[in-house]
Amino acid sequence: MLVVEVVNGRSLVWGAEAVQALRERLGVGGRMVGALPRGPRQNSRLGLPLLLMPEEARLLAEIGAVTLVSAPRPDPRNHSLALASFKCQQEQSFQEQSVLAAQAREARRQELQEKIAEGQAAKKQKLEQDSGASESQETSQSQETPEKQTDGQNVASASQTSKDSEEAGASSSHTGPSDVVEPLPRSALLVQLATARPRPVKARPLDWRVQSKDWPHAGRPAHELRYNIYKDLWERGFFLSAAGKFGGDFLVYPGRLGTSVRKTLLLCSPQPDGKVVYTSLQWASLQ
Repeated sequence: MLVVEVVNGRSLVWGAEAVQALRERLGVGGRMVGALPRGPRQNSRLGLPLLLMPEEARLLAEIGAVTLVSAPRPDPRNHSLALASFKCQQEQSFQEQSVLAAQAREARRQELQEKIAEGQAAKKQKLEQDSGASESQETSQSQETPEKQTDGQNVASASQTSKDSEEAGASSSHTGPSDVVEPLPRSALLVQLATARPRPVKARPLDWRVQSKDWPHAGRPAHELRYNIYKDLWERGFFLSAAGKFGGDFLVYPGRLGTSVRKTLLLCSPQPDGKVVYTSLQWASLQ
């Protein structure tokens, strides 16, 4: 049986499969009021939980399709314990992700090690070729210049050779990739967002016939009037949703939601014998 959690008069459905069953099998739509995990800062597209109208929740409970439960309220004294537990889980997740990131980087380093070695060998060979070409050029110049400039050119040649040797030595000192793996920054931590809410362990059944803090609708004339009309239309096969933004009580569709739209104002008049008389007002153009 499906479970509907009731808190302060609001009936919520947290399971995606339950929402699908309500809409497809029972013709009860409700409306989404939760933010999407990947888009929490917008309200153009909403997700779980599904908010049911009081009439929808009562009808489902009356026909035995769902169980209304009153969820326990969190104890403020346990707030610090819950926060400490959350931080501990987050730190554990960060450590696990750090290990996985280090393993991924090491695997990537092993894949690129051969290419890195080839690149370093080519760089060293180029340095040796440049050094040999420089030495041969200096030798040819020393044979054409006067003897008094020989000492200066030999000093320059020795300096260039020493510089090339230092570069070659520095290159050979880094013959392989660095073994130091940078730690995973905390800004890259992946945070898991819940997409469903489990049924509370200490939830207690709620009786919709008795007025309570979670169900203040019982016995109210306005609720009884709306419920009688909602139930009558639902039993006739109509699909209903809230119409507060249009100034009415319900939006009534002859079929599945959004398949047929017709602007018609429906006046509902309950009778003493329990029947409902409907008066339909349709838009007419003025000639």
